Amino acid sequence: MNTPNLAAYMRASLPLFASQGWLSLPLQPALEYHCSTLFSATAYFALPPDAPEKTKYAAPSGTGASDEGFADLAGEKALITIRRAGSLAPLPHCAMRLRRRLELPQLDAFDEMSKEAKGMPERGSPRAASLLRLFRYVRPESASGEGKGGERVVAEAHKDLGILTLVVGSSPGLDARDAAGRWISVEDAPPFASSQRLTTTLLVGQSLTYLTGSLFAAGAHRVSVLPPPSSAPEDAYRYSLVFALRPAPASLISTSVFSQSPLIPDFPPERLVAPPETGKGGGAAGTGDGGESNFPKCRMEGQTGAELMRAISGKHWNVNVAKEVREEQKRKLGISKEGREAKQANAGEKTEGGEKDEEGLISLGAESRLG
Repeated sequence: MNTPNLAAYMRASLPLFASQGWLSLPLQPALEYHCSTLFSATAYFALPPDAPEKTKYAAPSGTGASDEGFADLAGEKALITIRRAGSLAPLPHCAMRLRRRLELPQLDAFDEMSKEAKGMPERGSPRAASLLRLFRYVRPESASGEGKGGERVVAEAHKDLGILTLVVGSSPGLDARDAAGRWISVEDAPPFASSQRLTTTLLVGQSLTYLTGSLFAAGAHRVSVLPPPSSAPEDAYRYSLVFALRPAPASLISTSVFSQSPLIPDFPPERLVAPPETGKGGGAAGTGDGGESNFPKCRMEGQTGAELMRAISGKHWNVNVAKEVREEQKRKLGISKEGREAKQANAGEKTEGGEKDEEGLISLGAESRLG
């Protein structure tokens, strides 16, 4: 599919993209070439744990495992996170199409937030909020024949923090919810079915959901893998590339700009209060007073992308850290069973069957107004 046809496809698909939070995209030849080159870096994962190349770029442990560098989450996945000296070139074009479809008078509404996509900082500079990740997911072993051992979920259901995420997969494994709320294997569905090529999926992030007043629903997704096929028992892993576009930390955001769109409702009168800067993530100092974030029932006026990221992160558990760290984050958020019971006991409430959204954030709710 050439560029004009891709633009037409995006325009025609925006209502579906907005309502379900994800869209399968044809992979442009130039991008396919560059992604194939990036996938050749998967040889890095096979290096010995004590190899200088791994120890030099090892990510912090605990909650910092997904910040930057190499991390190995035993039994699930290994990942390399890059926040410097790279480019997220496919994503500014997507943001440009969105701002036009929203009929925003100020056509630069996404520009400052998206500036990292045009070129990440060089090494030695503060790291970007946007990132490139290379994943290696571990398939379950199959003792006798294809399918034995069952499917394994290696990335729990979650929603991304940023504006847009582009996922390039080397084989099926990405699951998302369809318009009816059912989990489907994205890369086994049209237009990817029976394709041996790399697959591309665009996901809505929670920042875009917030800035569009839930016009665009954040795309819930997970990764599940099957045992290696009997025809290729050596195929022990699934690989994917993730380009995540997040608001640049120093960018200034005003929701009043977005509410000029006839499709976006007015924002609540309360101004965003974000937790204070923790020193992680390369963000600028914010105006948070140390109290609990009031996201998403708030507006922003001349506040930074770093504040928005902290506000969202404060209600979010991290899918790319070790399982025990995730479970502790869920407990503190009251998402785990123990956490819900503790919060209800402290509030003098009975434990009931209703549950919060366990896909990373309390659901913002969305019904597409794109016709």
